[in-house]
Amino acid sequence: MRKHIYTLLSLLVAAFLIVVILVLTAPAPNKQPNGFKRDYLQPSALSTITKIPTGNNILDIIGADDSLFYFSITGNPSMVIASTLKADAGIDTLRLPVPASISDSVSEYFFSQRCNDRFIVFGYNIPSIYSMHLSDTSRHTYAVFSRGGFSQGYALRDGKHFVLRKLHIEQKDQLFIRVNLDNDSILTENSLSELHRDGGMSTDGSLTYDRSTGLFTYIYYYSNRFFTFDSTLQRVNNGHTIDTFATSRFTLATNKDESGQVYMNAGPDMMVNGFSCADNGILYVQAKLKADNDEDALFGAHTVIDLYEISSGKYIGSYYLNIPARTRINQLFVQRDKLIVHSADHIFAIQLPD
Repeated sequence: MRKHIYTLLSLLVAAFLIVVILVLTAPAPNKQPNGFKRDYLQPSALSTITKIPTGNNILDIIGADDSLFYFSITGNPSMVIASTLKADAGIDTLRLPVPASISDSVSEYFFSQRCNDRFIVFGYNIPSIYSMHLSDTSRHTYAVFSRGGFSQGYALRDGKHFVLRKLHIEQKDQLFIRVNLDNDSILTENSLSELHRDGGMSTDGSLTYDRSTGLFTYIYYYSNRFFTFDSTLQRVNNGHTIDTFATSRFTLATNKDESGQVYMNAGPDMMVNGFSCADNGILYVQAKLKADNDEDALFGAHTVIDLYEISSGKYIGSYYLNIPARTRINQLFVQRDKLIVHSADHIFAIQLPD
């Protein structure tokens, strides 16, 4: 028995050493030249106006008006936090009359948006959308869509339509669709998305919507590619971020359980681009890779944002943010001269230059 225990321990130690060796010898993108350079629009990091702790309570940045920014609360679609995000600003908690049946049905599987006079709850597991008029909360609409959850979505500026990245059951992949809340007008994309029949994992990315231009941009996490399309799901242009990783760096593994095929990431995090947002014709992308001209100390200390022109895909330049480089960022949001960064622990408000 003792011999078997020693043998088992030896195997476990050997397996651990193999993993350590693989990690230590794996290529580290930010410890070697990546073949591109950045043009920083100013040498110092952009200043932080204010920093608010999330208390593990804030789920999403859901919108803004002329004076306030709004945030949803984890696990409760009827609760919203509002703040000016000025220096030393406080927060107000608002309760909206979302029906209990809606809250119960979406549970924790939702994200929200505030769009003009509307408050919208996207229940991505059902899948469903609930829309309420803030000026008259008795006016509300609820729609449930065909099978297949969605991962991202936006209310269009016309207030009537929504664009979703939704799982297509037959294709086993995610496609972009445009829907309305009468559920009588569904437009499905034609050749916008690459299909790999893996539930959309290998083509995962960040969807942005610029309300000023009415254009969507989808930025891949695992390669340097992005594309822009309009509200009729027609491609406007293709682009790429400034790094050189044109081939996806995502490795897919499959497994089977009692419910069927399961897809998962087979390797370490090899993200090229992080989260993104858009406003006034400019795309803001969280940079993950170090440029050849980045100073080790600055890049190792600060989060970096790259800017692109949405209409052409042209690179504009980059900024350091006064946010630690290792901060786990969950979302970006921009409105006029404020860039809002939602991290696991804090909401940061960054002042953008004129």
